[in-house]
Amino acid sequence: MLQPLAGLKVLDFTAFPPGAICTVLLADLGAEVIRVESPAQKGKPSLVLGQLPMSRAKRSIALDLRNPAANAVLLRLAASADVVIENAKPGSMEQRGFGYAQAKAVNPRIIWCAITGFGQTGPNADHSGHDISYLAHSGLLTQMNADPAFHPGIQMAVPYGAMAAVIGVQGALLERARTGEGAFIDIALSEAATWVLTGGVNALAEKPYIIAATPDRHRYACADGREVAIACSEPRTWAALCDGLGLPELKDKLYRWGDEAGAIIATIGGVFATRPAADWVAMLAPGGAAVTMVNHAAQLLSDPQVVARGTIADCAGTPVPGNPVRITAGGQSTGTRGEAPHAVGEDTAAVLAEAGFSAEEIAGLEQAGLL
Repeated sequence: MLQPLAGLKVLDFTAFPPGAICTVLLADLGAEVIRVESPAQKGKPSLVLGQLPMSRAKRSIALDLRNPAANAVLLRLAASADVVIENAKPGSMEQRGFGYAQAKAVNPRIIWCAITGFGQTGPNADHSGHDISYLAHSGLLTQMNADPAFHPGIQMAVPYGAMAAVIGVQGALLERARTGEGAFIDIALSEAATWVLTGGVNALAEKPYIIAATPDRHRYACADGREVAIACSEPRTWAALCDGLGLPELKDKLYRWGDEAGAIIATIGGVFATRPAADWVAMLAPGGAAVTMVNHAAQLLSDPQVVARGTIADCAGTPVPGNPVRITAGGQSTGTRGEAPHAVGEDTAAVLAEAGFSAEEIAGLEQAGLL
């Protein structure tokens, strides 16, 4: 398996999804990710909020960060690390004695990535929040659906921010290759969500364009209870849909609104209700109509496209979303590391030894209650 980030050592101080998703992506690209966790959890599975998909393929060390003596250990680990990922409140790691300034002093090449809700600066920097807080502030929440109010059932700003962090780390690695110096990366989840508005039409204007549910962009129920989503907004794709459904009389009614749109939706819906969803996709998509199966997450496991591309991977017998970054070079391709989460502290002795700690030093740290 191609691992373009092989040899990259990442210290992971994250206990929440933004950093955990970032580091699992880095791990899939070959990085060695080392989670730093509390000794109070030793022996338990190294899981972020109990979620296996964002916890796989990482090593784990136990170190009591509440003890000031831990800072000396961290500085020695930082001396041989490439990247630090953290999601602490701005300034809190520095106050404890191990932040970017301290790490940079022992390793000028280190890349430090801080992921927070609103960033390191500004009046909101210290504000608490959850995913919907960042979506609300970003402008993306209202852009999803202007009326009625929309509450997403899954985190969105978090994975956007995690991917932005991965991009930032890769960019900083290229800069380090040129200059030999590390960098500080400031990722705000709210800004990552605002970036999604790049794909909007006049999203930042006084009256942004909201893509409405019209006859040509709609979900239709089929005979087997499954749904299809159509996106036939061009004359060509709309014509292909109308011909495929046996409704040629609708070809000149692509841009209809109001009551007439409701009647068109009802007519199309009546036809879709006569066959199973998979039949409609097989009949209409090859002819040029943009018709796609609507999948609930569990239905991805048997979806032909997902199966063909290996979009879902196996991790210790549990299906998890696979690495979406597909790179092929030298006859190899990137993939998904399906290693089960380690136990908390499982790799402490090995990681410390790799950082130059002697067996006596490690034993001393254990006796002092740091590990």
